[in-house]
Amino acid sequence: MSDSGNKETHTFFELLDYCVAEILKKMGGLPLAEWRSGNYTTLSTRIGKDTKVYLSENTLRRLLGTLKTSNRYYPQKATRDVLAQFIGYRDWQELERFYRETKNAREATAQESQIVLTEKPVKGRRKLFIVLAASVALFLLVFITLIRFRHNTPVQVKLICINPFGTVPHSAIFRLQADKDFDHDEKFQLDLAEEATKSEISGNKQVTKFFKNPGVVYATLFHNGKAIDTASVFMQTKGWVANSGNDTSRAFPVIGLKKLDPKNIYVSPRQLDSAGLDTEKPFMVGFSNIKPSHINGDNFSFHCKVFSEKDRPGTQCVGTAILILGSKDKHVINLFRKSCAAFCDYKFSDVKELGTNKDLSALAFDPENGGEVIINVQNKMAFVLLNNKRVLTVKYNKSIGEVMGIKILFNGIGRAISPELTDLLTGERF
Repeated sequence: MSDSGNKETHTFFELLDYCVAEILKKMGGLPLAEWRSGNYTTLSTRIGKDTKVYLSENTLRRLLGTLKTSNRYYPQKATRDVLAQFIGYRDWQELERFYRETKNAREATAQESQIVLTEKPVKGRRKLFIVLAASVALFLLVFITLIRFRHNTPVQVKLICINPFGTVPHSAIFRLQADKDFDHDEKFQLDLAEEATKSEISGNKQVTKFFKNPGVVYATLFHNGKAIDTASVFMQTKGWVANSGNDTSRAFPVIGLKKLDPKNIYVSPRQLDSAGLDTEKPFMVGFSNIKPSHINGDNFSFHCKVFSEKDRPGTQCVGTAILILGSKDKHVINLFRKSCAAFCDYKFSDVKELGTNKDLSALAFDPENGGEVIINVQNKMAFVLLNNKRVLTVKYNKSIGEVMGIKILFNGIGRAISPELTDLLTGERF
């Protein structure tokens, strides 16, 4: 589509440029001229995690203008909605409305200022004061209106899971609850991160979600783009079990989710083949132990040794992730070999960091020779040791609640040796 001589199209690309600028800010502000293939891969991964939609490298290059075409790339609505969601809006329409209203406010201020410049000098100072006061008032009015539009939240509405505890597979039912009467036709949004698609929910509607992976799912209720409540769902296991798949959204049981030896947690290529996994394509293997406990997720010690493949066909950077799942939130560290340290990251409750934004090469290890991982958390202060060397210290704010599970994930085949988690105050072992 050509963008010449068309005011509507010009306005669209102006908004697209704004959206691209916001994406670059979110990715750390690296100039596009310095972007390499790995940057596009990272962006695709982050968009996929946030929106459940993965855009190809070529699509991202066209969007960012680094892949030249005869006419400027005009993305379809579904792609535009993904971009808007990635930078914090519900969809492209909300982004467009927000941008238009703030732009109108800026233009109104500029017009008022221009009037002042064309007035006679005799009345210049007085007129300038009046116009500036009116401009500030107009800006504040628009700003407050937008804030109210985006954050006006009926805080009394709660998200309830009717059956939060199950095994695999599990169908969890969600509904809304409020102490006071509210508009039962009011639309809310239910977000389950990468575990399921987003859904609308209202007081007159129940939503059922299907889960086929062991673990803990954190559901968040949104209203007008603001998170107002959360609920958790627990898919329990009987000891350590294995599941796998060719991507994280379609994992399935290995050896029927039978209990594995906790001293040597491993599944062989033959067992993966028996489960129907295509090992010629990139795949993941996950080991999970999910059960209720009274262990404090903000005061515990975890120890484990992990081994993984250095690489495999189609995957140059093989990752190892360790997740401590709480009743309210989780702790996560992602480990890679040194040459792939850009993909290391961590999340301790409300604090997270990406290797693309900060040097996390201390989290790198030799996967073939193994890494001994220790995670100590004391009063919301996390310490990570890798092969007896402290590599990370993180202070976070929000409690993750009681420990409800441990997951160890590998891109490819991996092995976990004797994972142990102990409450530092009571001595209870998970």
